[in-house]
Amino acid sequence: MNRNHDFAFCCLSEILGRKVTDHSGEGLGKIHDLVVRSAGTYPAVRWMVLRLKNGETRFAEMPVAEIRSHRRRGPLSIDRASLSEPHLEPDEFLLKDLLYDKQIVDVQGAKVERVNDVHLLLTDRARVVHVDVGFTGLLRRLGIEALVRRLWGVTGRPLKDELVSWKFVQPFAEAQEPGQPIRLQIEQARIHELHPGELADILEDLGKEERAAILRDLEPELLADVLEEADEDVQAAVISQMKPEHAADVLEEMDPGEAADILINLPDAHSEEIIAAVEDEDRALIEPLTAYEEKTAAALMTPEFVSVAPDFTVADVIDEVRRMAPEIEAIYNVYVLDSERRLQGVTTLRSLFRARPETVVAEIMEKRLVTVSVKDDFAEVADIFQKYSFLGCPVVDAEQRMIGVILIKHAFDELLPEFRREGRG
Repeated sequence: MNRNHDFAFCCLSEILGRKVTDHSGEGLGKIHDLVVRSAGTYPAVRWMVLRLKNGETRFAEMPVAEIRSHRRRGPLSIDRASLSEPHLEPDEFLLKDLLYDKQIVDVQGAKVERVNDVHLLLTDRARVVHVDVGFTGLLRRLGIEALVRRLWGVTGRPLKDELVSWKFVQPFAEAQEPGQPIRLQIEQARIHELHPGELADILEDLGKEERAAILRDLEPELLADVLEEADEDVQAAVISQMKPEHAADVLEEMDPGEAADILINLPDAHSEEIIAAVEDEDRALIEPLTAYEEKTAAALMTPEFVSVAPDFTVADVIDEVRRMAPEIEAIYNVYVLDSERRLQGVTTLRSLFRARPETVVAEIMEKRLVTVSVKDDFAEVADIFQKYSFLGCPVVDAEQRMIGVILIKHAFDELLPEFRREGRG
């Protein structure tokens, strides 16, 4: 514990287990936990929880000044009259019970950590200021921190504390029994500040209950973005916890190819319930994708892309891009199709913006086409992407009708093993 005339820091592990006496020196019991009021950036300790000699539990005021001025772990003296029956208010929680060895979300670092100790700031009262997620916190609880620090110091690399400020931490509130006090609720505003990819990483480290706590109040659009960044098993686990109507709302916000992949990984009965709840327009895009064979180009594609007729002017094409942009996640190219939806050519956005508005798109489109077939395997698809450095590649059927596009941002994880094989070759 660091000492100063006005403040000091100490750890929860230095307080727990300390003996408590009354002012006459008669032993009362030991400190079992601390009661903290959840309000404020750095919540204040409200009571000590004492386990009396007779096994009963009582609350008592915390002698902050005595703790602040004495580094030794000797008995603490309190007024016996300050003992009270234990009772938690709705905005109070038990610090050790809530945090020790529990998972937290480090919102600043966008990761999941396990709490080994808690740091308190002692002024006129005690406040929770950090959680310790490092090795030193565990050593401190085992009572060997000082010894290990001395031994480690011989190496010339002192042990470093790993502290996370309380304002960046969101503990998970466990489900409460009816009538029990509410512990600490997740502040969804903080969770919303994270990038979907960061949230996806967090979900992959959590169990079922913790995921539910994080996702409970997320809008379908944000949840869709998060699931698109998550692993397949996490996607399936999250969707399987939802009611079909809620799951359908989320899938409607996703890229159809990603939505189809999730449905394929669910039990048939659950998948059918969800797809039945999807809006007709979105179902028409998603459902056909679930029928394609795995490990083929069709399994990687999305049916959403911008297509125009050969007689469109550049101005017409740009208007179509603007119209489709809210519905399509990534637009790299515009595909030129005839009346039978056979691929005739492709043009880039850069080419469009360099051309005169009245120019017909057939005059500037690239006619040398590189495509993949719906039945091409992953190795063939990876070869095309690696050879031409594509961001997206059109997928055609046996009659050269374009039915989708593979985007490298969506297919990268599936194609990565093939890229590695190419690199070794």
